[in-house]
Amino acid sequence: MSKEPVEHNVNESVATVAREMFAAWVDEAAAGRVFGQVLIRRLAGGDYSLRHRDDAGAVDLDLHEEPREAREIAKLTEKGEYRPLKSSSNLRRGWELRVKSARDLAVAVNYLYPAAQVHWHLYREGKLDVTSYRENAARQSGIYKRIQRLSDEGVQNAARACCEDTVCLKKTLWDVDEETPLAMDRGNGEIPCPEPCSVFVSLARRVRLFEREDKRDLDEIGLSPSEKEDLAALVEAASAGSVEYAREAEFEEPLNERRLRYRRLTLLPKLRPAGRHED
Repeated sequence: MSKEPVEHNVNESVATVAREMFAAWVDEAAAGRVFGQVLIRRLAGGDYSLRHRDDAGAVDLDLHEEPREAREIAKLTEKGEYRPLKSSSNLRRGWELRVKSARDLAVAVNYLYPAAQVHWHLYREGKLDVTSYRENAARQSGIYKRIQRLSDEGVQNAARACCEDTVCLKKTLWDVDEETPLAMDRGNGEIPCPEPCSVFVSLARRVRLFEREDKRDLDEIGLSPSEKEDLAALVEAASAGSVEYAREAEFEEPLNERRLRYRRLTLLPKLRPAGRHED
């Protein structure tokens, strides 16, 4: 009596291949590889060393040897603030993680950059599925359903504010839709971004609220209520001698970095009309 063929877990198989390919990629480079903000090197004894890329030559780092400790390393910024987006360019410094095998390396990398290793492998193989903004928005419900009505211009400005290398280290692969590419610097990092993330969706919701502001509330120079709120908060903070950003995904706060990056794209043109220059 013949046995039925065993069905393999496709996701597990892809993860296994990605793990081995990633380790081989690191092994090939004597000086190591940079993945996000992490420098990964194969040591002479066979272990893998992971540390912040800006600590490449540092000594006396806090040493960790359990791959799951990467979770705590990736959790907070230097200031102790929670990092909702692990691909943000705010990974803290001062640590080194040493692991024994390709399997342990995969565990550590997955805590530092969730799903990034598999996405990296599928992208290199030309097999990574990419989801456009409009496709992603169509799946949203509840309070996020409104992002389906965000204008193309709003999507473009939100992406420039949220996804460029200054604030996110991923290479943006998705577009507004199949016919409307993102007009932005998509980044040159090794981690691909195949669809809008939850942080971007949250910002898109806020930008849609900005778009809906009642135009009857515009003042004589054409500023909306939220634009005036943001401008006042920024002037007040600057006059106190420093600007302390709100936490990363608190888009309701005027001094959120990504919100201010969005304002640079939409508010400055109102304050500095084309053709008008300072004497």
